[in-house]
Amino acid sequence: MRAADLILSKLSEDSHYSQSMNAPFSYPAAYNAMSYGPPNGPPNGAAGKFQNNKEDRSNNSVTIGVADSHIGLVVGRGGRTIMEISQGSGARIKISDRGDFMSGTTDRKVTITGSQRAIHAAETMIMQKVSYASERALD
Repeated sequence: MRAADLILSKLSEDSHYSQSMNAPFSYPAAYNAMSYGPPNGPPNGAAGKFQNNKEDRSNNSVTIGVADSHIGLVVGRGGRTIMEISQGSGARIKISDRGDFMSGTTDRKVTITGSQRAIHAAETMIMQKVSYASERALD
């Protein structure tokens, strides 16, 4: 968790990275329009570091695009993967309904809500799931 925190901190300082944060991504999107994650933030101890900073307590929201064909990778069997991402990051994740795409794309809307740190962590985990599966498909 500490390594991921350091990486996310460095990425948030990079102006090129933060400019691309709101651009639609070319990788797959999400699942049904359901919210996953703890209603009051991460459970005690799970991601306690995220709860200590006053700046981190504010709720922000970012919407990214995930290819419709990759939503299943993000959700996982029975919603297991998306719940793990939500619990691990401390963010709430909502996926648009089937057919509800990012404008001009076939990418589903994945809305991530929480502190900036939680959002970055969840986004990184989502990107890892999708890119890992994409790399394996090329082998």
